[in-house]
Amino acid sequence: MTKAKLRITGLVRAANWAREALSTGIAAQDVPAFRERVNATLTQVEAICKEHHVQPQDLPPPSYRAYCFLKEIRLDALPVAKGKVPEKRQTVAITNVVAIQNDMNAAFFEWAMDPRHKTEALDARHAKVLEFTLEILRHTLEIERLAKKQGGTPGHLPTRSLRAYQWLKFLSDPATLVTHLETLRTVMREFHQSRCPTRLTPHPAPPTEVEFTYSSHLYRAVREETGLRVTLHEGLINAPSEVMRAVVCMIIQKKSESYQNLIRDYGLSDEFLEVVTALEMTTTPIEDFTHGQTHDLEKAFQRVNATYFGGKMARPKLMWNRVLTASRMGHYDLFRDVVMVSITLDAPDVPEYVVDYVMYHELLHKQMGVTINNGRRNVHPPEFRTAERRFQQYAQARAFINSRPRR
Repeated sequence: MTKAKLRITGLVRAANWAREALSTGIAAQDVPAFRERVNATLTQVEAICKEHHVQPQDLPPPSYRAYCFLKEIRLDALPVAKGKVPEKRQTVAITNVVAIQNDMNAAFFEWAMDPRHKTEALDARHAKVLEFTLEILRHTLEIERLAKKQGGTPGHLPTRSLRAYQWLKFLSDPATLVTHLETLRTVMREFHQSRCPTRLTPHPAPPTEVEFTYSSHLYRAVREETGLRVTLHEGLINAPSEVMRAVVCMIIQKKSESYQNLIRDYGLSDEFLEVVTALEMTTTPIEDFTHGQTHDLEKAFQRVNATYFGGKMARPKLMWNRVLTASRMGHYDLFRDVVMVSITLDAPDVPEYVVDYVMYHELLHKQMGVTINNGRRNVHPPEFRTAERRFQQYAQARAFINSRPRR
């Protein structure tokens, strides 16, 4: 069996189960069973990989991300639920959410393929960007209204509709939509002016229609009568040109291990996870949740604000995130003004200065916002990195974080 064909049934499902349990908290009596199931799943995955002479990183990207998620869970510091744990996830039913996403993707593609727009400069005030934004907002507001009518929120939608809503909500920011549209144009240029090795590409790429979604795969291509329909993960919108070229060449050629590794590594990068986190945050309930078992985010904010911002930084909402693990230490939600810190850091072996460093990093995002260069969102421009190094224990904090598993 080749590496590419190895599938492990139930791995993604196990990760989704663990993710939801962590997000709601685990009843104290269920903690041993939770640990046992996670450990058993990891043991089984590693045994199957060993049997087929592959490593977990050789699994398909969705399976490998699921494996990494389970591997990084701090089983010695699980979030124990206070009070009764909900027995069943509430759901709301709203039709056509996925259809709306498809319609918006079709409109984006039609715009990108119009010769008049192929080199047109875009910014958040562009008439077409504002037109698209208003249409997206109209849809998201209607989805929210219908969910509320059923006594829930969009976060209670079934998975496919939920991800379609999260995608729409993510793109309701004009600056983010600009990045999305610029990336779409870049991908289409790669398909039409392919720079893949000619020895591996005997024929030009067939007519291709491209769409972005929030899904479990990084890319997918389906051959239809009219040509290729390519679906890309929204997390690729900030990918550098060499990654996008690798995606196009893999779709055309399907022969390059180096391209496959480049795409896989980007799918596990901070830049990719930054987008995934932003997508997830669109439906994450927000409440101040500062007191951890070891560290207090309120105290961390006060220390960092006094030391680095002269006490003048307006306090955002602060919360420990029960879902994210070691792959993401923190996140700042610009639109809801929320600093979230990974519950991974709420442990006795994590020094106070590490929590302060992550708090400082996220408050810099609050202070500096997002830089857009050539249609690309850059959350860590050079000036950000310069300011980040002003943290007094920067080297020690980075060394501590880098010493922990980061997959």
